[in-house]
Amino acid sequence: MHKFIDRRIRIILTTAITFLLITGCTSSYKKGPDLTEKYRIDVERMLREEVKLWTDTPHRMGGASSSGIDCSGFVMSVYGKLFKITLPRDTENQVAVGVSIDKNELKSGDLVFFRPPKIKRHVGIYLSNGEFAHTSSRKGVTISRIDDPYWNKSYWTSRRILP
Repeated sequence: MHKFIDRRIRIILTTAITFLLITGCTSSYKKGPDLTEKYRIDVERMLREEVKLWTDTPHRMGGASSSGIDCSGFVMSVYGKLFKITLPRDTENQVAVGVSIDKNELKSGDLVFFRPPKIKRHVGIYLSNGEFAHTSSRKGVTISRIDDPYWNKSYWTSRRILP
């Protein structure tokens, strides 16, 4: 009787294992939507809407309001409002936050840093498709292209703050 039960258990286990191998262990698992793509699109949309509110705000060194703002103040304000993330006030400390990423890995919301001529440091927020938002000394808050010769030559590094 004992041999009969052992043989029966072996047949059941062998059948179950064979069934799993043939059908695939994960055949009933359905992959969910790619939320990272939706998240990226939402971040970009939020950033572009916020930049519109700031557009043409004049540049003012040390400024942090709609009457005048500098690059690091702009980045700090946007991150605080949209993402509830408190960033340091100055570019020198902002460049130490988050994770370093390559220029070719940029995603919406990443910080891009530059070392333009006659300026120690400059920071902006990457939007997408080669565009970033920042504060220009001539135009105020604006959107520029990272591949523009001036910015491309001045590019320093990038940091990812958002997940």
